[in-house]
Amino acid sequence: MKKLRVLTFIFCCAVTLVACSGGEESSSNVLRVAKDVELASMDQHIATDGLSFEVIAATIEGLYTLDAAGSAVPAIATGYDLSEDGLTYTFHLREDAAWDNGTPVTANDFVYAWRRLVDPATASEYAFIMDVAAVKNAAAINAGEKPLEDLGVKAVDDYTLEVSLELPVPFFLQLMAFPSFLPLNEAFVTEQGSNYAQSPESLLANGPFKMTEWIQGNSFKVEKNDSYYAKDDVQLDGIEYKIMKDAQTAALEFESGNLDIVRLTGEIVDLYKDNEAFNLIHEGYLWYMSPNHEVTELQNVNLRRALALAVNKEQLTDTVLNDGSTVADFIVPVSLATGPDAKDFRETSDTYLAYDAAKAGEYWEVAKAELGIDSLTLELLFEDTDSSKKCAEFIQSELQTNLPGLTIELKSQPKKQRLELMRTGDYELGLTRWGPDYADPTTYLDLFITGVTNNYPNYSSEAYDTLMERIDKGDLVYDVEARWEAMKEAEAILLGEDAALAPLYQQGNTYLINPKLKGVETHSVGVPFIYRNASIED
Repeated sequence: MKKLRVLTFIFCCAVTLVACSGGEESSSNVLRVAKDVELASMDQHIATDGLSFEVIAATIEGLYTLDAAGSAVPAIATGYDLSEDGLTYTFHLREDAAWDNGTPVTANDFVYAWRRLVDPATASEYAFIMDVAAVKNAAAINAGEKPLEDLGVKAVDDYTLEVSLELPVPFFLQLMAFPSFLPLNEAFVTEQGSNYAQSPESLLANGPFKMTEWIQGNSFKVEKNDSYYAKDDVQLDGIEYKIMKDAQTAALEFESGNLDIVRLTGEIVDLYKDNEAFNLIHEGYLWYMSPNHEVTELQNVNLRRALALAVNKEQLTDTVLNDGSTVADFIVPVSLATGPDAKDFRETSDTYLAYDAAKAGEYWEVAKAELGIDSLTLELLFEDTDSSKKCAEFIQSELQTNLPGLTIELKSQPKKQRLELMRTGDYELGLTRWGPDYADPTTYLDLFITGVTNNYPNYSSEAYDTLMERIDKGDLVYDVEARWEAMKEAEAILLGEDAALAPLYQQGNTYLINPKLKGVETHSVGVPFIYRNASIED
């Protein structure tokens, strides 16, 4: 308690100081950002997390990018022609785009990159998104059933790219701004071999910035790319990222004028709510507890229901996290997508697995009887950030209190290792999240199809798979209203019938942002932060 009072005193003094001064002035035109997770990968076909996508998208530009409103706008492409049946896109590429080694960006860079994404040898967890985009033969190629050359993408000439689809996709252009679809220079990637994307020297940029330093686990830097076709529009000289997993330390660094963007969590949020540097950003990330269905006990649906109902999510969001996050009794987030009725998906959909300690206890007793046990020990895997640690400790307390006889052991790992353990199924319970790649409920619902790489619960349901096949590629594709209702039915199977996972909260983040910083674009879908138009005022 004494330590907490001392910290509170320090923070109160700091808040008073920044309230009077209006924040420290940057010493240069370099943006300084604190992140609470490490940079996992700079390879767009290996990366799966928001930070990696954020930095990759700052250094490589694709056919389209997102504007401040989240709409797809031309980037390397200057425009496109679309066939009457909606199945063939012909993109026209700008001729002044170049990689930072002086090589022009051409249509072949997209052909090579897209083939690399679906190549089984790449083993990309995001190979599925090429099939989501309905690019011809993507799924068959990734399954090893057809050669790479059969992928529906062709360089008509250096600056004309033709893409063939298997069916119309209403959000296709928005997908073109997603990092998985970015181009790669074949000669450079081939030359680098297994070293590609392992260091600044093994990367090539065609975007607003290029990476110049990467001290893994500690910090990394990008600087303005003088080879970028629109370099005159880029105001920042660069961005310095520091990995700081403790929110209190990061906040003090902000107060000292050493950082421009810092994420706040827990009890320190309240200290800054009236400060001009305080910002609340609603995000599309949805956190959930994933029970590994390959674990014998967790195959029991009543045990999964008990686990899902036993956590007081309102207390978790309002007290433990205290960062603007909101309770999630669903898997498709609020404000993700609007249906044919012009209403948000959540507005007309049911909710599931809301906190109910009494019912949790009842399901627990049934589960114990079905499993023939009196007690059970499960391990909860989580990443080693300050907020995840607090969240895991709270979940541990809730489960052990509301489900007598259950013991939860905690296992903390850096994010990269946590993801790897979940990918390989080497866990029991996992605290994880997903951010939307595009503005359609299938960006979440597709995760739980049997065999999908990011299906961390290892969930498998014939009824669910059959329905999702109709939604993604079958008769429902051409019936917008029926498709919308079918997605609600899919969520009901996943959560209402099978309790396949335990939704926890939809992430909202509170930040301290230098008031002199302007033009940083935040997005709930796709790349979370875009700095191309950012500037620091004098």
